[in-house]
Amino acid sequence: MNYIYFMLGIVFLAFVIFSFRFSWWRKDISYSYPRVLMYHMVSEHLEKDKSKFNRLRVKPEEFEKQLIWLKNNNWTSFTLSEVVNLKEVPQKSVVITFDDGYEDNFKNAYPLLKKYGFKATIYIVLNRFNQDWATDKDLNQASNELNSEKMLSNEQIKEMLDSGLIEIGSHTLDHVNLPKLTKDEKEKQIIESQKQIEEIFNIKCTSFAYPFGFFDNQDVEILKNSSYTNATTVVNGVYDKTKYSDFLIPRIMISGRQNMYSFILKMQKGQSR
Repeated sequence: MNYIYFMLGIVFLAFVIFSFRFSWWRKDISYSYPRVLMYHMVSEHLEKDKSKFNRLRVKPEEFEKQLIWLKNNNWTSFTLSEVVNLKEVPQKSVVITFDDGYEDNFKNAYPLLKKYGFKATIYIVLNRFNQDWATDKDLNQASNELNSEKMLSNEQIKEMLDSGLIEIGSHTLDHVNLPKLTKDEKEKQIIESQKQIEEIFNIKCTSFAYPFGFFDNQDVEILKNSSYTNATTVVNGVYDKTKYSDFLIPRIMISGRQNMYSFILKMQKGQSR
């Protein structure tokens, strides 16, 4: 009898842990609200003892499974600037975004996006080739792991732009913590990065992502008074235009440490957990 109680306790504990991890019990959020998904890399994981950031690496086979699920379940993809400009947003609209500008976005993600007919917005750091742009925000110091990653070349970006599937947005010049800067420094990071993108790629750059998700009211005002039309955050949730400004768009983080079941729940519940 004690053994039975023990096993029941184990099952109950496992159920509690499962429920806490996946929050399956949360109410589904209406599909009338677009899901804006946040990715960084599409690549294989590093060895656990050599990586702090495998959560930012979604394996290519997992990314393909996610795209297949989206396609089979009739999700329509848009770039961020497209969905912002829609007067009526279709049910099951999704925006795939990538932060920073890693080379695997071209080598691993882009072929799959083409294969399944999905669009994406990629936010690039302009000075991403210096191998000192990436900071571990927890330790407030340079991240050797991220700085050693290969970054998108301008030629690769141009090829993706030519496909019509990819939008390029700004992630500032240097991936800075905007709230810590003076107003002049903020304007340089936000406006000059936009100017350089437009000059290099001969496009209009209207989308922006706050590095680390850090921003203050002054940052938002600078963006509103510029020719940007939107900005994304790391706030967890769906893009409800009645609740969020176009310059404070929430996103759902897709982690490389979570499985397909977690991805489906995120799409249904409209949040990361």
